[in-house]
Amino acid sequence: MNEKTRCLAVYLIYLFIGTGYMAGQDNPWGTPPTKLSMKEAAERAAAVSPELRGTEAQQVLREGSWALGFRAFLPKLSISASEDDRLSQVGTDSFTKSYTLSIQQLVWDGGRLAASRNIEKAELNLARLALKRKTAEIGESVINLYRTIIYNQALLEIKEANLKSLEMQYSILREEVSRGLALESDLQEAELSLESNRLDTRKLQMDMETAQLELADALGLAKLPSLSDRIDTEYAAAVKPSDLNNLVSFVGQIALQVHPDLISERFAIQKMQVQLQSASRAWWPTFKLSGDVSVLGDRYPLSRYNYSLGLVMEFSSPLISGSLGARAGKEGPYDTTGRLQSSLEPIPDPASSLSKQSLEAMLSLEQEKYQLQLKQIERETQRLLHSCVMAEERRLLAKKQVELSRKRCELQEIKHSLGQATMLDVMKAQNELAQVETALVEAAVNLLQTERRLEQFLDLSPGELGTFLQHLQGVQS
Repeated sequence: MNEKTRCLAVYLIYLFIGTGYMAGQDNPWGTPPTKLSMKEAAERAAAVSPELRGTEAQQVLREGSWALGFRAFLPKLSISASEDDRLSQVGTDSFTKSYTLSIQQLVWDGGRLAASRNIEKAELNLARLALKRKTAEIGESVINLYRTIIYNQALLEIKEANLKSLEMQYSILREEVSRGLALESDLQEAELSLESNRLDTRKLQMDMETAQLELADALGLAKLPSLSDRIDTEYAAAVKPSDLNNLVSFVGQIALQVHPDLISERFAIQKMQVQLQSASRAWWPTFKLSGDVSVLGDRYPLSRYNYSLGLVMEFSSPLISGSLGARAGKEGPYDTTGRLQSSLEPIPDPASSLSKQSLEAMLSLEQEKYQLQLKQIERETQRLLHSCVMAEERRLLAKKQVELSRKRCELQEIKHSLGQATMLDVMKAQNELAQVETALVEAAVNLLQTERRLEQFLDLSPGELGTFLQHLQGVQS
C-alpha cells in the first residue's frame, strides 16, 4: 500500500466513525438500559438525536476538508500532452507532438494562505462549539423532563400516603356520625376534602405519565426504564455557607475560563483578529516560482526539448495593482530564451481601503461585548453561589415546618382521643402535613435546579458540582 492509499484509507475510516456508520445508525446507543440515571439520560438523548448525528457528520467532513487543504502549500504539478497536425496543399505537412511537465510553487504571499486557513479553523471551532451547545440544550431538556418525573413521583408518594390516611380517618368519622358523635356537616366537608385529594392525585398521575412518554420519545425508547435518581429531601447543598467567601473568587475565575458563551466570544475575537491582520497585509506582494520541461518532435522518439524557469511578483492595493515577471530557459542545446512581462492597473478597488477600518471597529465592538460578558458572568456566578446557600436554608426551614406539622397532627390525634377535637380537625391537620411535605420536596427541587444552573456555568455534568468543589477546596488547601 503506497502513501496516498494509506492516507485515503485513514481519512475514510475517520469519516465513517464520525458519521456513525461503523457504530450502526439504527441503534447508536446499543441495548436499552434497565435503569437510567439523569446523566445517562442526557447522554443517550444526544446519542440518538438524528439532528446531532447529521450535524456531527457534516462537521467531521468540514474538518477533514480543512486538513486536506494543507495541499495548497505544496507544489502544483501538471502534465499535458498535445498533437498538432497540419496538412498543406502547397507546403510541407507537419505532425508535431509535445509533452510538458509544469510545476508551480508559492514562495511567499505575505501570510495570506495561512491567514485564510486560520480563519477557516476559527469557523470550524465556532461550529464545533455550536454543536456542543446544541448537544447541551438537548441534554438539558431531557434533564428537565427527568427532574419533572421524579418530582411528580415524590409528590405522588405524598399524595397517596395522605389519601390513605384520609380514607381511614373518613371511615372513622362516618362511624362517629352514625353513632351521633359527630356532625353530618363535618362528614360532608370531609367527603369534599377526600374527593378533592383523589382528583389531585389522579391529575398528578396523568402529568407524570405524560412526562414519561415525552422522555421515552426523546430517548428513542418504546418504554421508559426505571429511573435511578430520586428527590432526596435530606440532600445538603454542595456549597457550604462557611466556604462561600473562598469559593466566590475561585469559582468565578473558573467560570470565566470554561463558560460556553465566553469561549464562543473568544473564538469570534480570534477570527476577527486574523481577518484584520490579513486586511492590513493585503498590499504585500506575492511571489510565485514556476517551471516547465517539454519534449517535442514530428515523430517518435521525440528529438527536441525546451525548459524554462520563472519568477512572478503580484501586488494589489486599493489604488494600484499589477504584476512583474521574469522567465529564462533553453530550447535545445543551442538556443537560450528570456522574457520580461509587467502589467499595471490603477485604482482597481478604492472601496476596499475602508475594509481595515471597518474590521477595527467591529473588533473593538466585540472586545467591549466580551468585557461586558465577563462582568455579567462573574456576577451571575456569585449570585448562583449565594442562591445555593439560600436554597439550602429554605430546604432546612421547610424540613422544620414538616417536623412541626407532624407534631401538630399527632397532637390533634391525641386531642381527638380525649374528645377535645373532631376527626375533621385531624383530617385538616393531615392535609396541612401533606402540604408542608410538598413544600419540602419543592425546596429540594429548587436546590437541585439552582445547583444545575451553576454546573452549566462551570460546564459540568449533572451531579458533578459536589465533587468539583471538593477537588477545588483540596487544591486550595
